[in-house]
Amino acid sequence: MDTILSAWLDEASLIPDLLPTGLGPFAQWPHQWFWDGHEHVDPAKEANAQATRLASHTTTLADEYAKRGQDWEVQLRQRAREIALISELGLAAEQVSQTPIQDPQDVQDDEVPIDD
Repeated sequence: MDTILSAWLDEASLIPDLLPTGLGPFAQWPHQWFWDGHEHVDPAKEANAQATRLASHTTTLADEYAKRGQDWEVQLRQRAREIALISELGLAAEQVSQTPIQDPQDVQDDEVPIDD
């Protein structure tokens, strides 16, 4: 992508007043590329697998957030702000966490109410 952007900037620089002046060389711009992530077909299984990968140090937070098309540093800073606000408001973490939804495959047939 850097090659394509660099070529585009070379062309764009030929058009007067299209780009701001003083941008400096493209190679010196701090940047990262992120693409939209894809939702897993079974989010509960993926979450468990992710926790296992993180616990066994076979992945990193940067890799896991990148799979979702997110910047890990931005997400951690956001989470820190959320935790600080939870504390400031005197809420317990349990009060703001969501109750896990039971996987329909884990429900036994005799647990499903039958409408008569």
